[in-house]
Amino acid sequence: MRLLTRLCILAALVLLASTSVSPALGEDVEPVNGSVPEEVHEEVHAGAHEFHRNWAAVFLGVTSEDRRGSEPALGIEYARHLSEAFAIGGIVEYTFGDDEFWVVAVPFAYRIGPWKFYVAPGFEVAELKDRPRNGELLLRIGGEYAFEIGKLEIAPQIDVDFVDSETVFVVGVTLGTSF
Repeated sequence: MRLLTRLCILAALVLLASTSVSPALGEDVEPVNGSVPEEVHEEVHAGAHEFHRNWAAVFLGVTSEDRRGSEPALGIEYARHLSEAFAIGGIVEYTFGDDEFWVVAVPFAYRIGPWKFYVAPGFEVAELKDRPRNGELLLRIGGEYAFEIGKLEIAPQIDVDFVDSETVFVVGVTLGTSF
């Protein structure tokens, strides 16, 4: 529990620091002594029409055999970009089969080019056929590589969930779009 709290605080501090260091695309830069250096002007305005603050996707994947029984997983994801590199969002994922699992998490994401890496504290609710419903805290760490096709983004994804002293692997693909 302490590790999860520390990771959340660290991720929040990194996100806050990154948004105050440089202006986001599309924002104006205050001139110093009446002029804006050319490299700053180009950095701020390059690709300003391609950057979107919101991203939403559906996820289809499969879980590892141990905790969730190699069952299919279906989910939705949303991210709000604080800058081109950093985002915060939400994940809701449902694993169905003999037992059912819901995962809800808040990813803190870092994107560099087509790569995205994230840490997502959250919880898992299990509806097991032979036991009553229970909930556990989890920590998801994951990454993906995005292929852009027009306005769509297809991204193979791998996640590792640490929940109740167990490790669960989730592999799949997201289909999303920015807006």
